[in-house]
Amino acid sequence: MRLPMSGLEVFLAVADGGSLRAAARALGVQPPAVSHQLKAFETELGVTLFARTTRSLSLTDAGRALLRRARPAVGELNAALEEARGIGSAAKGTLRLTLPYVAHQITLAPRLAAFREAYPEIELELSFDDAFVDIIAEGFQGGIRLGDLIQENMIAVRLSPPVNVAYFASPAYLARHGRPLQPSDLLGHRCIYYRYIGSQRLAEWEFQGKEGPTSVKVTGGLIVNSTSALVRAACDGLGIAWLFRPAIDAEVAAGRLECLLEDYAPERPGYFLYYPKENAQLEVMRRFIDFMKLTAERSAGRPGDRALRQG
Repeated sequence: MRLPMSGLEVFLAVADGGSLRAAARALGVQPPAVSHQLKAFETELGVTLFARTTRSLSLTDAGRALLRRARPAVGELNAALEEARGIGSAAKGTLRLTLPYVAHQITLAPRLAAFREAYPEIELELSFDDAFVDIIAEGFQGGIRLGDLIQENMIAVRLSPPVNVAYFASPAYLARHGRPLQPSDLLGHRCIYYRYIGSQRLAEWEFQGKEGPTSVKVTGGLIVNSTSALVRAACDGLGIAWLFRPAIDAEVAAGRLECLLEDYAPERPGYFLYYPKENAQLEVMRRFIDFMKLTAERSAGRPGDRALRQG
């Protein structure tokens, strides 16, 4: 049975006000409208809730029973509605995001401390996964992915500029095995493969040359499903690997890694925060977006909110 909420509201107003006229004032309607809705409510329930005379009305036994149970129930419902409104409009609560670890390195890690300081009442829960996740079904408010991999029905906000692929190895490896000068030279080198955890697919070695995109099926005897392990293996001289350049900047600056084949490195569109449009009104999401856009503008010297798609 569908709950007759409008009739219940009228019943409570009449019971609290003691008359149809008082209930009408409380509800902002005319007394005849209250009388009509109350009669319809009683007809729907099949009981009389008020005993009426020309001068007064009083609760029947059925009316008193309904009032005793309905008043606290409606109070709880109103409290629940206010709590829901508060969660949507308050700058506190939990924001759950799904993202690959590399996206965290490039977009969030440099800003995370400042965000936590600015919004200590927002709990940021990060779930690292390179596989695509149904963010609605899994209870996430949003995710971070490369811009060319986001579903069409999502709103997307840029978090990073375009990123270049980087091929790299340690100075020790290059001293022993030489430096590849073109992609086909990798066939004579030890290369480290990355396997995506979600799809179990090996990441392809793709290049951009004068004749367009190409790929090379490399070998090397080492496969990992962790980007941290990938970088560590390369630093330890176990072979050549690839990742997005911002993720290895620290190792390159420290001299632990050297970049290779830079003329053949393709560019990807960068990382975007994406979320379903129904989450756009969440205050915790708006605060996170505003903070990330502002810090993107400061770091890149240009607007950070170019929308990729909007559904």
